[in-house]
Amino acid sequence: MRPQTLRAQLTLWYGALLFATLVAFGAILYGVLARNLYRSVDQKLMALAEVVAESSVRNFLRPGFRDFSRLLEEFYGMPAAGQFIQVLDPSGTVGSSTPNLEQRNLPLSPMALKRAVHGGQMVYETFGTLPKALRVLTYPVVVRGRVRNVVQVGTNLGAVAETLRQVLWILAVGIPSLLLLALAGGWLLAGRALRPVHSVVRALRALDATTLDARIPEAEGTLEVQELSTTFNALLSRLENAFRKVREFSADASHELRTPLTVLRGEAEVALRHPRSPEEYQDVLASSLEEIQRMGRIVEDLLLLAKGDLGEAPVEMLPVDLSALLAEIGTHAAMLADANGLHFTAAGGPPASVMADPLRLRQLFWNLLDNALKYTPPGGRVYLSHTLAEPGWVQVTVKDTGIGIPPEHRDQIFERFYRVDKHRSRAQGGSGLGLAIGQWIAQVHGGRIEVRSAPGRGSSFLVHLPTLDPDPSRS
Repeated sequence: MRPQTLRAQLTLWYGALLFATLVAFGAILYGVLARNLYRSVDQKLMALAEVVAESSVRNFLRPGFRDFSRLLEEFYGMPAAGQFIQVLDPSGTVGSSTPNLEQRNLPLSPMALKRAVHGGQMVYETFGTLPKALRVLTYPVVVRGRVRNVVQVGTNLGAVAETLRQVLWILAVGIPSLLLLALAGGWLLAGRALRPVHSVVRALRALDATTLDARIPEAEGTLEVQELSTTFNALLSRLENAFRKVREFSADASHELRTPLTVLRGEAEVALRHPRSPEEYQDVLASSLEEIQRMGRIVEDLLLLAKGDLGEAPVEMLPVDLSALLAEIGTHAAMLADANGLHFTAAGGPPASVMADPLRLRQLFWNLLDNALKYTPPGGRVYLSHTLAEPGWVQVTVKDTGIGIPPEHRDQIFERFYRVDKHRSRAQGGSGLGLAIGQWIAQVHGGRIEVRSAPGRGSSFLVHLPTLDPDPSRS
């Protein structure tokens, strides 16, 4: 079963990796040690065989020679226990041997005798199993190109087996002991490393919608934990801002809808207090219809923005001649500007086509022109123009010489129900949703809106939209 906590998983992975490393190290150590021990045994047998072969050629070729003890003492410097020597003729008959072989002979396989006599090759063989195994070297004695004798030297592998057994026992006990110590240390270190994470978790659990202004300390733990805390704090800031906007939106929406309802209720109560003439009732109904239409526009705008947030607002993309559409909007704006005592100029621009919803584009530009006409005092000027500012993009500019927007409000004018001058906006019929809708329309068409404004010097709204032709210069 997989551990559920990160601490347990880290300890388990650390233990598994360490166990694999220790086992691999132990196996390599055991293999290298065994190879070196066996190689040392073979080297000693080879050296002894060479001494015996040379001596046998000179002095020890007589059958029945038994004075190998002195030979072993000369070779080893001391009496050599567990060493066996025997000299055979080419037929395999034993001629001389050490005293410890009086009752038996060293084992000799037919293959080893054949290779030694006919091939002049020495052969190493192991007989029996550890710890009672016997390592034997069959060594040919060659005189004048002919095998004259065969020397066999052997030794017990008990010492080698005992050494390997002790090493194996050390590894069998040492590896689990080291692994247990390492797991205990890894568990403690993992707990210490994850302690700041638990602090972050406790801090997050204590948060709710009313405490989103709280923040997680960012100076604790490792760089990764600090980065995690910083990320959570940034998320909390965004959540706090989102909740604030939701509360403000709810309050503004309630206020916007409550105002016409209050007007409707007041006019109805006044009309019902005393009998009225038909003309007076018509005035009340006309005023009520105006408030109802205002509430209807607010509800429609809110519904459009809500569908836009969900990606469900209907947008029909068609090739649109932007120049013709702006000329049509400019004609209506000129009449409204003339009625308000304003000077309107439609500068036009080069031919440009965009892939867009014509109804939404008309709504976008009319909202911008409507704001420019509302917030420009009589005698002021309003401009509408477009240009191909950069390859693949068209820029539509709505400029006025009105009251302008203070810098502290410039980044908030696209928020829903936000107004720079709330009393003036309500008096002029605005709901505070026009720019929010305009920004959504620009974004859904792959564009953006840029604002340039200064108090008392007017405002410029620059709408950037992608054109149909990515290289307008070829049109």
